[in-house]
Amino acid sequence: MIGIDFIYTALGCFFVYAGARSLCAGLTLRSILESTFWTLYGLNFLLGNLLSDFLNGVLVLLLTTLATGMVHRPKPRPSTNSTGTVRATPPIRLPADDADTRRSPLLFVPLLTVPLFVVILTWWGTSIHWGSLPLIDPQRLSQVAYVIAVMAGLGVACAIIRPRPLTPFNEGVRLSRQVGWPVLLPQMLAALGGVYMAAGLNTSLSHMIEHMLPSGAPLCAVLAYTGGTALLTMLIGNAFAAFPVTFGAIGLPFLVTGFGASAAMVAAVGMLAGFCGTLITPMAVNFNIVPVSLLGLHDRYAVIRTQAPTALILFISNTLLLYLMIRL
Repeated sequence: MIGIDFIYTALGCFFVYAGARSLCAGLTLRSILESTFWTLYGLNFLLGNLLSDFLNGVLVLLLTTLATGMVHRPKPRPSTNSTGTVRATPPIRLPADDADTRRSPLLFVPLLTVPLFVVILTWWGTSIHWGSLPLIDPQRLSQVAYVIAVMAGLGVACAIIRPRPLTPFNEGVRLSRQVGWPVLLPQMLAALGGVYMAAGLNTSLSHMIEHMLPSGAPLCAVLAYTGGTALLTMLIGNAFAAFPVTFGAIGLPFLVTGFGASAAMVAAVGMLAGFCGTLITPMAVNFNIVPVSLLGLHDRYAVIRTQAPTALILFISNTLLLYLMIRL
């Protein structure tokens, strides 16, 4: 059965390979520390279930120590002319009859393969069996379906482009090294939501909101719910971590129980409000900071500034939509 262990094993093997590739760059202090970082991160996926909570905590502390001061993203080298002055690298122009140009329309096929496989596996994945057992774990259907779809897209891309066998993995390592330590943050921020729930933050927040909100005012309750979800997402950096807290503290007791709103409707709009917070916070590293690194932008907040108007319009729309659905 293909389950979450399959995903962790694939990620662990990739990051261990990234550690080996970093060490091949040269036996310098930076390359050794960078190799240690990626190798430990890979071992976290491979052996996390076998280690005790204490050892996992020590591993996270080691990763954090390496991430804060010892892992550096490689910067692109500027090209120079014969006089030694720095000049901009000219764009690459392919000839009109180049083979890559002729097959460029086919490059959309791998991109379309991913959502196609996701839809197919989501609909019929549970009916595929290996003997008497389902081939895909029904509890992790969406995650496993996405990973299989990405691998299918990679296979289609390799069939079209025909790179060397290790080129896709080496390019993945290059992108990971370019992103650097922020690759850790989505995983840690998602775990932070579980820590908040275990600490009873949703219960404390619910008691506080109960004394602050005026009774019988659905607009205030809706604003507290959508605004609280967006704000907590901005602080945590992950809407999936913020949503359980605000839904349990405000959405369920006030909107669902108090005003009789549909739980599915409240949950859906709450997640959308959280995503509005994702668009305008630097804590959402994988959405707002990583693209800056990959594109080589000088303004660290260029993506956030571009997304801010859209986030504001969507937040107002979601809030009004939830209020109208409650009133109607």
